Amino acid sequence: MAYPDIQKKIQEEMDSVVGPNRLPQVSDQEQLPYTRAAILEIQRHVTLTPLSAFHTATDETSLHGYRIPKGATLVSNIYGVMRNPNMFPEPDQFKPERFIDVQGKYFEREEVCPFGVGRRACIGQTLAKTELFVFFTHLLHRYSLVKPDDVPPITFKGTYGLTFSPKPYTIKFELRM
Repeated sequence: MAYPDIQKKIQEEMDSVVGPNRLPQVSDQEQLPYTRAAILEIQRHVTLTPLSAFHTATDETSLHGYRIPKGATLVSNIYGVMRNPNMFPEPDQFKPERFIDVQGKYFEREEVCPFGVGRRACIGQTLAKTELFVFFTHLLHRYSLVKPDDVPPITFKGTYGLTFSPKPYTIKFELRM
């Protein structure tokens, strides 16, 4: 809704691959690189869980010259990683193209870690990614999401706590077909 040109590009890609007579399927993912890149950029851009689950060091170790004592509490700063300008130039800009290579193919980066990092990442992330793809593509295949004229401008501000809570907003669903 905030980026109608990107929404249109996603819908055009789906129209050319899927067509109007059926809904997108998981098997369509490989032929929808821009759509997949947009989903990944949404996850990077709006980090719902800014910190990972807490973990405890089972042994004393060191990491990049820092001593980590046995029993230390460890937390990954997911927000910091996904907004790091050394990894993502212009991190406040919404750019699905970050995840499209020069051949036009989709690729993922391990720095986009909405489900946590390492061996202790969310066990359900494969299912969640699949469901997110299905829900997102079905929604944008049938509807365009539009900001009604009589509502305040779109903002990405919200409240951070254990999770990110966006400010209330209004969406208009316009049937496409």
